[in-house]
Order: sequence, then structure tokens, then C-alpha cells
Amino acid sequence: MPISLQDNRRIAKNTLSLYIRMFFVLVVNLCLVRVLIHILGDIDFGTYTIVIGFVTLFGFFNTTLSATLQRYYNYAGTKDGERGIQQVFSNGFYIHIILALVVLLLLETGGLWYIYNQLVVPTSRFSVTLFLFHTAVVSMVFQIMQIPFVGLIISQERMGYYSAVSIIDILLKFIATLSLTRLSYDHLSAYGMMLCGISLLDFLLYSGYTFRVWRFLHLSRRIDIDIVRSLLSFTGWNLIGTFAFMLRGQGLSLLLNSFFGPVVNAARGLAMQVTNAIANFTTNISVAFAPQVINAVAAENKRRAEQLFFTESKICFALLLTLAVPLCLEMNNVLHLWLGDSVPSNTGIFSILMIIDAVICTLNTPCTQLTMATGRIKHYEIASTIINVCLLPCCYIFLHMGFDAISSFVITIVFSILLQSACLIITHHYFPFNIRAYLLGVLLPCLIMAIIMPIIPAAVKTLLPQSFIRLICLCVIDCAVAIPLFFFVLLNNGERQTILQFIRSKLTIRNSTKA
Repeated sequence: MPISLQDNRRIAKNTLSLYIRMFFVLVVNLCLVRVLIHILGDIDFGTYTIVIGFVTLFGFFNTTLSATLQRYYNYAGTKDGERGIQQVFSNGFYIHIILALVVLLLLETGGLWYIYNQLVVPTSRFSVTLFLFHTAVVSMVFQIMQIPFVGLIISQERMGYYSAVSIIDILLKFIATLSLTRLSYDHLSAYGMMLCGISLLDFLLYSGYTFRVWRFLHLSRRIDIDIVRSLLSFTGWNLIGTFAFMLRGQGLSLLLNSFFGPVVNAARGLAMQVTNAIANFTTNISVAFAPQVINAVAAENKRRAEQLFFTESKICFALLLTLAVPLCLEMNNVLHLWLGDSVPSNTGIFSILMIIDAVICTLNTPCTQLTMATGRIKHYEIASTIINVCLLPCCYIFLHMGFDAISSFVITIVFSILLQSACLIITHHYFPFNIRAYLLGVLLPCLIMAIIMPIIPAAVKTLLPQSFIRLICLCVIDCAVAIPLFFFVLLNNGERQTILQFIRSKLTIRNSTKA
């Protein structure tokens, strides 16, 4: 079997594992949020959202460091085998110990200053908010410490175990949420303590599995300065870009909190839950593609890397758009089915605008993966940082002029378009792919699909009264429109022939088995 075909099948297998994880996490998480907002109420749920978001801001480098270690694990494994992986793991773990201590210090000093002087919460709930903050800080420390283990598991494409731990994590969170009603202790404080315990368990599961599977791993007594310098050099620029992206999201939450209070944060928090739920569909695909993209670039197989880049972009966009169309058309209906009457004001419009932004940003992830694989990320991160940081003062100006909270979400969409354009240009500079093929084979088909796809579902919506039946009808019609559009508009001739050949081979095997 050709190597590329084996790789493609491994991508498909890993994607399937991640989708099983995602569907389970999605369903449980939707139930969890509904129960949580019912138990906590709008004020406490908004407080929970802003505090967790604020602490998460200090862990902005988690994703960056995980991606960095994945890249180095792949490169080191290809060039030096077990010895290379061991060196990256040991030095990476020491780096994370130092970072965990730094984050702990920053949060318990500067973070406390913000909680005491800037955060808008009811006076009667301040002590509880402070306790929640401390438990979130401890949880963040455990999340930082698990990064070297998660990075190795993903880089070696052990998606089955990664999915299993995620399922355990969300199940425990759901059990913790249900148990709140049986506790006499303050619900918000109790939930913070239980989330802290779950973070510790996640760390033990990832670390225990890593040392059991890769028995050659150990913590070296000597730190390799060259490897540390290489890791930090690559991570440095990436951290700046990641921080700017986190600042764009969490900074906007803090900005909205200062103008409108925790109720708007509750609406935005729910909108983020909805957006993240469908964005995870494409995140799973990106996670499955990432090791293959890095290996192709490391092996200097430009054709394979470009093919993966184009294919990932089209699949991610088409999938997210397919999910976004019926959800946006039926947002109020979906929110009512999910939350009942406990839907904060503006949650619907916030969710729609954030989903539109997510669809646009979907095309950015493959660009980031390809640029990171080359290792030349300086100008890419500078450009993304400038655009993301400029978003906040622009939103502040409009809010200060008297515009409502919705204006910030519209401005975010405009900045996402600018960001995608800049990142595409810089990616092409460092990895000179066929820009004409990308524009005509990826960007134009995606635009055509985005224009055509909502027409029929929107028409059907106007003909039927609001009900659960209409929601199901729109989902079925949406899929019926999406499949031929994806096959005939998005895919090129070679991709269509590959799919048809795969289907024929499966039918042939099935027929021969029956015979």
C-alpha cells in the first residue's frame, strides 16, 4: 500500500476517534451548561464565566506550547528516534515547571489586584468569587504541567487514549454539576473545588499513560541548553501571537463586563459554548492533519504538504458551514430547546455573529499549521498580533461612543477577514504554494458554497411555523444541499475520483464477502 494512502487512512482513523470523543463531549456539555446555568443563575454563571476566562488568559501559551512540542516531537522522532523524543520531553517538562510557577505568581499578585479592584460582581458574592479564582489558578497549574504529555500523545497519533481521557473529563464535570443540588455548601465554591480535582486527575491520567507506553522517557539531570534555546526561540514568537489571540477573546469579555456587567458576560459565555461546540468538529480534523503536515514539510515533500493544506482547508470550511447554516437560521429555537426560558438577552444574535466569525477563521488554522511546520513564524505572528491587538481599542471606541454590545461582535468579524488575508500572504511567502490554485481551488469554491447553501433552508424556514419539526427539516435539507455542493463544487477532479474509487473498492470487498 502506498505510504500516502496509509497516511490518509491513519488521518481518517484518528479523525473518527476524535469525532467519537467530540460527539460525546458535545452532548454532555450541552446538558451540563443547561443544568449549570439553572443551578447557578445568571449572575453566578456570568461570574463563573468571567473568572474562568480571566484565569485562562494567563494560560494563553498552553495551546502554543502543545503545538510547539508536537512539532519538535515529530521532527526529533524522524531524525533521532527515541533519543530525540527523550531530549525534547525532558527539557520541555522543565520549561513547563518554570512556566507553571511563573503563572502561579502572576495570578496570585496581578490577578488578585484585578479581582479586588476591577471585576464587577455583586458585593455579597465577592468572597465566593475570590475562592473560585484560587481554585481556577490551581487548575491552571495542572493544565500547564500536562502539556508535555498531551503533546507527545497527539504527535504520536494516539488519539484513542486522548479521546478516552476527554470523555472521562467531561463525564466527571457533569457528575460534579449534578451533585451541586445535593450539597449544602455554596454551589459556586463547590464547583470550583471539584473542577480543580478533575484537573489533577487529568494530569495523572496523561502522565501515567505516557510513562507506561514510552518507557524510555525520563527526566534528565542535565538540561540541554541548545534544545531549550531552540524550543524557546520557536515558542517566543508563537506565544506573542497566541497571547494576542487570547487577549482578543478574553479582553473583549473584560471590556463588555466593564460596560454592561455580568449579564452580558453570561450571554457571551453561552454564545461561546454554542460556537465552540460546532468549532470542535473542525478542530478534530485539524488535530488529525497536523502530524501529517509537519512530517511532509520535514521530509521536504512539498507536493504532499500542499495537498494536505488545500484538502484540510476545504473539509474544515465545508463541515463548519454545514453545521452553521441550520443553527443560525434556528438559533432562537435551539437556545429555547437547550436552556428553556433561562436564555439571557442577546444570546441569539451573539451566537450567530460568533459562528460567522468562526466560519471565517476556519481557513486560518491550516495556514497556521503550515507556517509552524516550516519553523519560520516571526512575521506571521507579528502580523496576527498587530491585527488582534488593534481589535480591542477599536471596540472600546465604539462602545464609548454609545454603541451596544453587538457592535463589538461585528467589528470582530471585520478584523477576522483582515487577519485571514494577512496570514495567507505571509504563509505563501514562507511556503510558496500555488496561490492561483488556492484562490481558484479553495477560496472561490468555499465562497460559492457559502452563498448558495443557505438559500433553500432559508426558503423552507419561511414556509413552516417554528417548531422542532421545522428544525429537523432544515437540518435534513441542509445536509441534502451540502453533500452535492461539497462533491461537485469544492472537490477537484482528482479528489472526486479518489472518493469514487474508495467507494467502489468497499463495495467490491462487501460483494466478494457475501459471495
